[in-house]
Amino acid sequence: MRVGQRGATFRRPGRRAIRRRAGAPGNPSHWPALERATRSRTLRIKAGIATMGTGGRDATRDHRADDDRRGFDLVCVSHLWWDWVWQRPQHLMTRLSGRGARVTYVEEPRVEIGPEGKGFDVLEAEAGVRVARLWVRTDGAEFRRRLDESRRSLGGHPFEVEPGVRLASLMFESEMQPELRQRVRELFPAAARERPLVLWLYTPGVVDFIDLLGPDLVVYDVMDDLTAFRFAPKRLRDQRRDLLERADLVFAGGPSLHAGVAPARPDAVLYPSGVDGNHFARARRGDLPMPAPLAPLERPMAGYVGVIDERIDLALLDAAAAACPDRSWVLVGPVLKIEARTLPRRPNIHFVGPAEYADLPAYLARFDVAIMPFAVNEATRSISPTKTLEYLAAGLPVVSTPIPDVVALYGSVVEIAEGPEAFAEAVRRAAASRLDHPGREARIAQLVETGSWDTTAARMLQDIELGLRATASARRPTRRLQ
Repeated sequence: MRVGQRGATFRRPGRRAIRRRAGAPGNPSHWPALERATRSRTLRIKAGIATMGTGGRDATRDHRADDDRRGFDLVCVSHLWWDWVWQRPQHLMTRLSGRGARVTYVEEPRVEIGPEGKGFDVLEAEAGVRVARLWVRTDGAEFRRRLDESRRSLGGHPFEVEPGVRLASLMFESEMQPELRQRVRELFPAAARERPLVLWLYTPGVVDFIDLLGPDLVVYDVMDDLTAFRFAPKRLRDQRRDLLERADLVFAGGPSLHAGVAPARPDAVLYPSGVDGNHFARARRGDLPMPAPLAPLERPMAGYVGVIDERIDLALLDAAAAACPDRSWVLVGPVLKIEARTLPRRPNIHFVGPAEYADLPAYLARFDVAIMPFAVNEATRSISPTKTLEYLAAGLPVVSTPIPDVVALYGSVVEIAEGPEAFAEAVRRAAASRLDHPGREARIAQLVETGSWDTTAARMLQDIELGLRATASARRPTRRLQ
């Protein structure tokens, strides 16, 4: 269940202006060794096996001139709202939309306190992406009833929703799900299709959309191990096994995620999340305006940008801030699945709320050290944070707890520290030295260049196009929906 304050994280249903939000945990860039590991792979299809290649740098050329020849409709179903945090799904969908795909992004249903109403909107977002949004507005009592229903679908978890919350996600387990399925099916009637249909899923919870739409190709892009997250629905593991079996293409957003799906899908392709290097390099210029939430805060600042949930080690943050009382510890992003009363309260710890994606370079420009104070637990076992590359592209020294993918991919350019005392000392050391050692900047430049979102999207597109050609003569058997 995702909840947020009015005017902080979310916008009203029905608003056509959709803006990007601060990034949340994702995954890192390519390393040469990882690229070599993906050069030979196969695409599993119902009719047989097709060989695939990765393509090279020329794959980043503009595909729009070829739209009529090889275009397709792409339905992306995600557990993340389009206008919430700007991360892997939004980066990829906007780029695929500019390369021949007509993208429709299907969100989890949302409920809001307000004048009674209900609707299904198809909104125009960035780069021509359509956002399909089912929403309902109701009074406070009905709002709470619907949230309680979502809680029951999660096994009656004990998380308490803050009293000021007026807008929430009902997830794909709610009583609104049958209507959402019907509405999406009406958008893509089989008899009226003129182009191939690709179904791109970010959560196993909607594996039934395969039978709903009967697509020509199914992509499962594993950006997180959602089964390891707090309050994950009990049946999600079974749905994940089903989706891994039925998907034509499986992409993995990091080495640990790839290792996790490889036993079931040895043909899974490692596509670590990337970075918009030019966007975050703006933080290096020194001419960006001061973000208002940071203006009253003391410098120097150790800063974090992203979702604040069970993956953040709050005890470590509290102890590190106590050890460095002369430094502001700033966290930019929405708070999820943890209650406000559990957040550490110190004069030098500041939870400033979410920020627009466009404004993130201005926030990073005020930090002298970027931090990733992740807990080491089941929820972080497979994460490969996108923010690592974003921090590095902004020119910041980075301190992280020992998250496996961060250690494996960025150990040469990121300071790794375990425990509060070591973390606080690493922040002091990183700020003092800026981690200036031979080869660091060259290595960072290489990581940012090879981790471009444009390159990742172009290579994914090649895989999709080959998959569509391979499946053109074979239709997927579907199961009758109950």
